[in-house]
Amino acid sequence: MENQAKAFPILRLPIIVIQEVVSMMNPFEILHFSLMSRIAKLIGQMCWRNSRHIDYRFDVQIRKEPLVAFTTGKRRWVYMITTDSDKSDKNGNREDLENIELLHKYYKNPIEGLKTWFQIVQNTLNATLQCFTINTDDYPAQNKLLIDWIKTQTSTVEQCVFDGSNLADDDVMYCLATMTIKWGLYLHAKLSDQFTYNFPCEFAYFTVQFGEWITVEQLISIPAISISIVYSSFTPLELKGFFQVWRAKLVHQTLQYFEIVIKSRHHLEAIESLPHSEIHNEEPMHLENAFYKATLLGGIEIKRCDGATAVLGLCESRHSEFGLLCFCLCSD
Repeated sequence: MENQAKAFPILRLPIIVIQEVVSMMNPFEILHFSLMSRIAKLIGQMCWRNSRHIDYRFDVQIRKEPLVAFTTGKRRWVYMITTDSDKSDKNGNREDLENIELLHKYYKNPIEGLKTWFQIVQNTLNATLQCFTINTDDYPAQNKLLIDWIKTQTSTVEQCVFDGSNLADDDVMYCLATMTIKWGLYLHAKLSDQFTYNFPCEFAYFTVQFGEWITVEQLISIPAISISIVYSSFTPLELKGFFQVWRAKLVHQTLQYFEIVIKSRHHLEAIESLPHSEIHNEEPMHLENAFYKATLLGGIEIKRCDGATAVLGLCESRHSEFGLLCFCLCSD
């Protein structure tokens, strides 16, 4: 008689054994286990809150193919909503990419599919949404409705990311006025020089792709530990002035890292005219702390009036032939 695999009756085991087994599952496994029954759901919720799973980040991305994902370290588990029925995991399609395990879920309406799987995760695991990403190009007529929907699920997220190549001032401002963002704001979407934002709290990370709207006065007042700006309108004297007021300890006393794309040789000359100490390194400098990791091709050291020191150096940038200027606080 041909041997046949038999299902393992896990729910018949003692509860302490079940907890140990479930605690070793990855997010896909623990979620699918929790959908087995009401008892399995309770066990899954309890195990999800243990020390091993507490480090998993739960995030949602609204884009052409929306997704719900869990991340820990470099490892990622993704439910991607697709309108292509051939991709569906019901057809046996399950992709194991490098550090990414991907399951496609087929829905005619991808937004409804996203809402369905978001609710499954929320209701099954009581997971807290930590990162919200929206590409404002993909569902432009629905952006505000989608932002309102996210707020009904949670009014606070740790990180918020905006993508898109079309002008998105209105949608971005609406979201920022609607949701509370705790520590990371990433503005990669296209913004005009008329965009405005009053920072309600200190961020750990603030990144902006199109930062022409940021004046030097606003830059001085941005409450962030790490700041990244790609396109800006600062003159050489304004950029130099920013570092001068930092040296005088008038602003940004908690700033650990600042990077900005250099627009011209004049900007470099303005930076080099700051009082500084030369750094004589033939090899690239590798600098790192909890808020930055940078490899600088060369640089100078500047000192604050209280003795804190920082390195100003250059990295290569695809946005400018003059490179990316990096400010790295080395000692405070």
